[in-house]
Amino acid sequence: MKNKPTSVIRRDLLRASALGAIGAVGLPLVAAAPARAEGTRRKLIWVPQALGDWDTAFQVGAKDFCELAGWDYQRIGNPSYSVENHVEGVNNAIAAKADVVLTELESQGLAPAFQRGIAAGVTMVIVDQGIEAEAAKFGLGIINQDEYNAGTLNGWQAAKFAQKLTKKTSGTIVLGNGNPGSTSIDKRQNGSKAGIEAYNKANGTTYAFEAYPDGSFDELTASIQKWEAKFDKYGDDLVGAIGTGNPTPIYQAMQERGMKPGSIAVGSTDIPPAHQQAILDGWVQWGIDQQFYLMGYYAAASAYATKESSYPYCTVKTGGEVVTADNLKGVQARTEIWLRKAKKYGFV
Repeated sequence: MKNKPTSVIRRDLLRASALGAIGAVGLPLVAAAPARAEGTRRKLIWVPQALGDWDTAFQVGAKDFCELAGWDYQRIGNPSYSVENHVEGVNNAIAAKADVVLTELESQGLAPAFQRGIAAGVTMVIVDQGIEAEAAKFGLGIINQDEYNAGTLNGWQAAKFAQKLTKKTSGTIVLGNGNPGSTSIDKRQNGSKAGIEAYNKANGTTYAFEAYPDGSFDELTASIQKWEAKFDKYGDDLVGAIGTGNPTPIYQAMQERGMKPGSIAVGSTDIPPAHQQAILDGWVQWGIDQQFYLMGYYAAASAYATKESSYPYCTVKTGGEVVTADNLKGVQARTEIWLRKAKKYGFV
């Protein structure tokens, strides 16, 4: 499906769901009056591929819309990722009589669960991760960030800060892949490589690129040890260390090795609160915000348009916002808003 401009997508959602000003910045969102007027109470279940605190902003966005629409919101899943565990979570949501299921389609192994849900009359919405070819088979859009684009931004920032901080025009930038084989994470890796190559071409640098599985989405101690091994391997040739969603093991490994903040370029896609603090402390120079709050809100709103008005929902691309110390203050302000709501909703 060809992606529409965000403004068009937001307008489509406005017309479909009659919510009013769904994408307008700074305007109040209007409650979903038809659902309440007709007494239609729906159950929306979010099934992340793995439970954790990574999706808190997403939960707040989805819950905010459900509050407006008069829908019930629930999250279920397993903290340990596997395709089997993810399928089980989706099947449990279907068995729980969900009207709407928000979930990833990160593997072909999820296709039977999607088929089962659709056959049961459940509105299935692909969020966060989605394989385009599989989504097309179901006639579904994907609501997430452009992962490859996020990767290119990540790579460009890595090369830019490597040159700025080390004053070198050559050296190696190492990327840690937190979940090899995942469609979104692999796109981030490939995009990062392309971003470094583009920077080299534009600026006359010759930075080399290496990617390896760093386990940054799993047990932290093991990931730190892997990064320490990379520091030992490359020594002074290392000019950048970048992540695909979690830079914490990188800068903690730097601390273990007695390295100083800013001695090499460090950054990653995503920008949770801990990542923001690391930028303030100088250990990390950038992040890429995929705007999880908007992703959750748009996913729930899209489900509303489909469930209540029979409109097929559109592909929506959030994110792509580079965050550095220069614009961090604004990001922190909106983070505080969704954190307050998360506490109110009992998510944290």
